[in-house]
Amino acid sequence: MTQKKTYRMAQVNRLLQEQIASIFLTELEDPRLAGVTVTEVRTTRDLHNAVVFLALHKQDNPAECLAGAQHSAGYIRKLLFSRLHIKRIPELEFRYDASLDEAERIFRALEAADLGPEEP
Repeated sequence: MTQKKTYRMAQVNRLLQEQIASIFLTELEDPRLAGVTVTEVRTTRDLHNAVVFLALHKQDNPAECLAGAQHSAGYIRKLLFSRLHIKRIPELEFRYDASLDEAERIFRALEAADLGPEEP
């Protein structure tokens, strides 16, 4: 039974991620949200709350972008309600996902490191 619930939650999280990403691309016109990618959604088992992780491209101020996303949360929930057929649309909380920034930092450090010529 636990495996079934875990699979169901993964499906709900993936569905929410796809739909929220689509809403960011097509429905929202807030310039603070330009270049935002939804990287992950984590929903509580009771579907009351969901944390939406956002990666920011071309943004210098993550706090401003997150404020814009949080300001749009009610509108996003309204659109999700009309698009999805699930028992409850969760309250949305937006957080900054720094994993892409960290990966880029590591890539640049590796690029800058002098590894020398490869030997056969």
